[in-house]
Amino acid sequence: MSPILFPLLCSIAAAAPTPPAASAAWAEMSQVQALQAGFVQTQHRSILARPLEASGTLSFQRPDSLRWEIEAPAPSVFVLQGTKVGMSYPALGVTEQFDLADKPELVQLVQGMMVWLSGDLDAVLKDYSLDWQPGPPDRATLTPTNPKLQSMIDHLDLELSATAPRHVARVTIVEPDGDKVEIVVSPPNTDPQLGADHFQVRTR
Repeated sequence: MSPILFPLLCSIAAAAPTPPAASAAWAEMSQVQALQAGFVQTQHRSILARPLEASGTLSFQRPDSLRWEIEAPAPSVFVLQGTKVGMSYPALGVTEQFDLADKPELVQLVQGMMVWLSGDLDAVLKDYSLDWQPGPPDRATLTPTNPKLQSMIDHLDLELSATAPRHVARVTIVEPDGDKVEIVVSPPNTDPQLGADHFQVRTR
């Protein structure tokens, strides 16, 4: 094949339009301004003798606020508000707060958490290719195109809820070494009453 023609064909393939059903699903998810839901997170890692399961509650509020609270077996809290991050480990008496600007190595990791939750299709397509698999249930595979993300994530498998409000009901985050994290999200409350301090951690 001509060395001129090959990159041209690649660029055409990369610009393939997003399936209308995928665009419609993300458009519906983008209408949710806030949500709160229970989740079960299961880590499958080669260093573990058995999968490690944790459960808790997640809260999200547009444009960029997240609270990820693990309630069992070992309580912990991760909060994000813009670029401000807080982490708390009550059993250890440890609380940390910082700005992502001071820890750029964590930016991609945080974006990897937000990309499947925020319902922002433009943000998805900025750093991932999207393979849509119509259902039911509808599924999508996100494969990072950003080299920094590729070093941490091989791909994400998403399963969308079949009923309104549409949301990601299950996500599997597969890492380059084959380890993976599965997160199952319960049907969310899309009108949660979130106080002003909900996306903050308490300091001692």
